Amino acid sequence: MKRKMPQYEYINLDSGWSETCDEYGRWTYRKDLFPSGLRALSDHLAKNHQKLGLYMLPGIRAEALDKTIKNTNIVIGDLVKQKKQGNLFKGATFMPDEHNAHVQAYYDSIADLFAEWKVGYVKIDGCGPNNDEPDVDTRACLRMMKNAFSKHRIWIELSWGLDPDYAEDWIELANGARVYIDIESYSSKSMTTSHRVFQRMAYAAKWCDKPIAGRNFFIDLDVVLVGMTVDGKCVDGLDNDDIRMSYISFWALVSSVFCIGADPRKLPQKYLALLNHPVILDIHSSGIIARPIGSGNAWINRKQVWWKRLPDSRLCVGLFNAHVYPFMLGLSREVRVDFEEIGVEEVEAKDAWTGENLGRYAGSYSIMLRPGQCQLLLLKVLR
Repeated sequence: MKRKMPQYEYINLDSGWSETCDEYGRWTYRKDLFPSGLRALSDHLAKNHQKLGLYMLPGIRAEALDKTIKNTNIVIGDLVKQKKQGNLFKGATFMPDEHNAHVQAYYDSIADLFAEWKVGYVKIDGCGPNNDEPDVDTRACLRMMKNAFSKHRIWIELSWGLDPDYAEDWIELANGARVYIDIESYSSKSMTTSHRVFQRMAYAAKWCDKPIAGRNFFIDLDVVLVGMTVDGKCVDGLDNDDIRMSYISFWALVSSVFCIGADPRKLPQKYLALLNHPVILDIHSSGIIARPIGSGNAWINRKQVWWKRLPDSRLCVGLFNAHVYPFMLGLSREVRVDFEEIGVEEVEAKDAWTGENLGRYAGSYSIMLRPGQCQLLLLKVLR
């Protein structure tokens, strides 16, 4: 795995890894799937210099209510007598009646168990307030989970569609936060659509003025499904390779959490090359979120231009023809960046994907792009 994806750090298990709790009410693994246990899995991943990631929810599971917190005589059910909704998945967990020392001890015990398994990443789903359900607020639970997991230096990822009005809280509580709903289309035939890729732009734009820089926090546009292959057939649902390159380019521009959703062993080489492109990964790993020129809503503004300044003072500019519909592609369009919008007058331009030197430009740069196509530029400022 590490040979296929050398710069990828975590291998994450989604919700199906756990169906019940242990004798202390802590999330535990399915023995039918992991007969040797999760510590053995982590030890195997460590040989490839990778870490295990797990999925969980805020709140307390119903299966835990008759258990006692480890090293105490506290019955977990006594913490949730009011049976309040614990997260955005109704009925999945209960919110503690009070967020007190007993609740902290419960979350500490989960974090200690995960640390015994050498878990390096935890995705906490069903968090709120989110874009669609502002009344479910999990922040008190998340503060306790942050206290517990951070002691073990476990990366914390929050999901889904976190409300940017509470960005300061999400930045304090986690390393990353999903900014919109799942990118999967939940079709029986394919994983996503071109439309759902460009849909993310409007939600990323809401975060570009938030105080993210230098705080080890990244927005999360959801999984990158490029090239997902099953039984030798690409099932990612994307119309063509133009869309696939735009998908990866935009995630890199905004330094989104970059998580692939396919088995790397089955990805065709051309898609592995896109996902491992060293220049694109460098743009991504800058940790700087790009901002749009004009509206970042791809349905209002089909000619999307996003830019950011890299640590080496070069500018990275993405030009996108976002003329994409749910079931079809639109028209080719000329997309232009006026240099006064990015505070420069003249540049030397290079194509980030191909490495081609494009020459010197003064005042502006434009290119004709097919529907769904992008060009990612690296600009050396001359004046």
